[in-house]
Amino acid sequence: MISDFELALQELLEGEKPLNYRLLSMLSCPSREETVAFAAFWETIDGQRRQELITRMVELAEERFELDFVDLFRYCLSDTDPVVRRQAIEGLWEAEGGDLATALIKMVSADPDEGVRAAAASALGRFLFMAECEELHERYAQMIREALEQIIANANEPVEVVRRAVESIAFINDDRVRRIIADAYAHSDPRMRLSAVFAMGRSAEQVWAENILGELENQEADMRYEAARASGELQLKRAVPQLIKLVQGADREVQSVSIWALGQIGGKQARKALEQMVEQGDDEQSAAASEALQEMELLEQPLDLFLYEPEAAEWEEVGLEEDEDDEDEDEDDLDEWQDEFLDLD
Repeated sequence: MISDFELALQELLEGEKPLNYRLLSMLSCPSREETVAFAAFWETIDGQRRQELITRMVELAEERFELDFVDLFRYCLSDTDPVVRRQAIEGLWEAEGGDLATALIKMVSADPDEGVRAAAASALGRFLFMAECEELHERYAQMIREALEQIIANANEPVEVVRRAVESIAFINDDRVRRIIADAYAHSDPRMRLSAVFAMGRSAEQVWAENILGELENQEADMRYEAARASGELQLKRAVPQLIKLVQGADREVQSVSIWALGQIGGKQARKALEQMVEQGDDEQSAAASEALQEMELLEQPLDLFLYEPEAAEWEEVGLEEDEDDEDEDEDDLDEWQDEFLDLD
């Protein structure tokens, strides 16, 4: 009996079927054998159809969390068409693993297409973040760092590639990376300066606060946008008055990111401004402000404390002692104790 995956490939070969959810969802979560069948199918269709197909798959994967084309996107990383390779990198934005990191390192270092190298440089930032969180082996982080630093130091590398490398390496907090960000900020190309401000926010270091606050007054909307985002990432309370002014400006994208930043920063002034936007703003502002307030509530809540039955030694570690007389405490009493404990803060 023919599988849904094989049926989808047959329909796609006809070349006239619309690339809708029904058809492409049949390609989700392929088995190893189905991935091999996809590779054979992929070689039979022309370049234009490949571009259309992978672009639509990436769009659907972003819209529908239940769809999984990761194995197919991995295969497409080696396609001869740079558009397909760029889309494959985009589609793998949530994928993990040292093998993917290694593939991206090769692409950022050696791919002949500037756009592909830039996309790979951007994607590698996520792996550096994973390494900083100890979710990826340090040896991969070192390999990524070396590859990005080589890109940044290469005077012949296009600005678009270098700026994405600067953005990604910003997850590392040390003097060498701070110098990279400072050099990018002093660069003559405005695109590099934009990436420098982006990197300042991503670095989570307050050392950049004055630079970011200054750029909130920049005449260029794209720089104000990056400065507003960086203000939110660094939770710069001094940025709140200026962010409120930016919400009143004409640029919709700057308005949106400024509202988001207010939600990240929090505090009474930001809360009051967001509440006013919910009540008095237009539909778009009101919805964005409501979402920012929800995010603010989440960020301001203390960490939840979950009750469990630890060993006595674990109680001792936090300065508490397990009382054997309370072992038979009924559920209502336990709930009451939990409420009192959570209110101690």
